Amino acid sequence: MKSTRQKRRTAALLSATLGVAAAAMMSGCSSRVDDGPQVDWASDVCDSVQDVGAELTLPASDHKDAKKYHAEVVTFMDALDRQLGALDGKMRKDGAPPVKGGDAAYKKALANLRGARSKLAGTTAELKKADVTDEKSLKAALQKAAEGMERAGAYQGPAQDFRADPALKRAFDKAPECSGLNGAGHSAASAG
Repeated sequence: MKSTRQKRRTAALLSATLGVAAAAMMSGCSSRVDDGPQVDWASDVCDSVQDVGAELTLPASDHKDAKKYHAEVVTFMDALDRQLGALDGKMRKDGAPPVKGGDAAYKKALANLRGARSKLAGTTAELKKADVTDEKSLKAALQKAAEGMERAGAYQGPAQDFRADPALKRAFDKAPECSGLNGAGHSAASAG
């Protein structure tokens, strides 16, 4: 029973790092809606978010081998960092949304994405340095990392940033690729 609770806590802790990419785990329709350049642009952004997060898998909890599990968590966090970097690249390729004030919204979304990635990188670096030799030291390392993961996990992703603009919110609401992205970052961070 203790092991089950520990697995749940560990899974919840790790899922907090998925604020940006958790939404990508949601399935989305791949058909396009011909509803103007804003909807096409929103579809591209949501496709990028889904593509980036599609390969992320939380490591299975194995507290019998603390060093191995520590290494797997670090590997997962490194992979998440690479995925966030890929999302940054895809967003740069998609460019600013075709709406008035779109450039400001785009710059803000990129800044927020990069801020979340920076917080995650700091947490990952601290976790890498942790001296894990047994279950007790693993638990201590994960608890310390939890604070940084919660900060990174609070970010809900670029789709949420863009939805703050009314014209873009309508575009995201019309794009079928975006159907599972609204608020998914929050639900993933609070799961467990």
